[in-house]
Amino acid sequence: MIAATLACTTTPGPTGTAPRRAIDPVAELEHATLAPEEVRIETEPLTVEQSWILGLYTRFHSRDYRNYRVEFPSQERGTATAHLLVPPGDGPHAAVVVFPILAGSHVVSEGLAKALVNRGFAVARLERNELELAENPDPETPARALRAALLDGRRLLDWLVTRPEVDPDRLGVAGVSLGGILAATLLGVDDRVRAGILLMAGGGIAEILHDSAEKPVRAFRNTLREERGLEGREAFLADVQPFTEPVDPLSYAEGIDPRSVLLVSGRFDRVIPPERTRALWEALGHPTWIRLPIGHYQFFPFFWWAVGRGADHLERALAPAGAEAPEFGDLRHGTRHADGRFGPVSAEGGGRSRSGLQKARALSE
Repeated sequence: MIAATLACTTTPGPTGTAPRRAIDPVAELEHATLAPEEVRIETEPLTVEQSWILGLYTRFHSRDYRNYRVEFPSQERGTATAHLLVPPGDGPHAAVVVFPILAGSHVVSEGLAKALVNRGFAVARLERNELELAENPDPETPARALRAALLDGRRLLDWLVTRPEVDPDRLGVAGVSLGGILAATLLGVDDRVRAGILLMAGGGIAEILHDSAEKPVRAFRNTLREERGLEGREAFLADVQPFTEPVDPLSYAEGIDPRSVLLVSGRFDRVIPPERTRALWEALGHPTWIRLPIGHYQFFPFFWWAVGRGADHLERALAPAGAEAPEFGDLRHGTRHADGRFGPVSAEGGGRSRSGLQKARALSE
């Protein structure tokens, strides 16, 4: 693993200064504000998912944080469930919203949450909105599930900013695979979120649905093609893109400061193909990008190392206003204003000649 880690490639992000340009989310992502009294919260064990990996991690790391189960009305799907991990101390702490992966258990998102709370972040991890790809082979099916997850994320932020343990000016987002795609979109549509770590993620949801080797995605793609008579890649994209673009990170990447993002991917990923990660990197304005010599399912040996680099990034990006942020080797970032926000990207810092969506789409042509 050490040799493989040394073989990874890091492309540093821009070093200029640039303000975040707000991009208004489409109507589908406008959320109804969640009131604190609508939230039910109760204590729960430090480890929720039954996994030897999480049990082993918990045994050898700090166990002085608090863990809560959080339930609130979902805007579109009954009851949303999240888990809040709070580090020791009165705070207020920087907080991170973590999205789950496509399928299976929530071990990955809980592991990510545990690693971040041990670095001093309050972490709220959401449980999954099932995509139901097999049950509903319709072009709107993926977008409907992703939209519900993003609205839950925005409503969860409404509640987090009211908590005394949380600093409302120091909010981040994180996720692996599909969770990273959702994290990127939330970072683009909600200006309360100031930084993100996107692991094994990419942009261009319609393209990912067409190109991914993930089994449920392949089944969805094949069924949709057959039922709707879609011949070839362009026909598939034309059918699906109108539904996925409102929830696609490429649609909002133009408004994200590239210094607020750390991107980690696998060079041989067949679930989120490398060209889709590159499309997101291009659209974001070339943030710091770590490329590992692995495929999608070989990420586990690098997981804790990558999350550690992500925590380094968040410590810098979410440092309190006026605080001196630590330096982290070649993970270079731009300067920070006195109010704690990122400032304007110079022409040398990687400005965009076209919109992020246009530029990223061009990579697929």
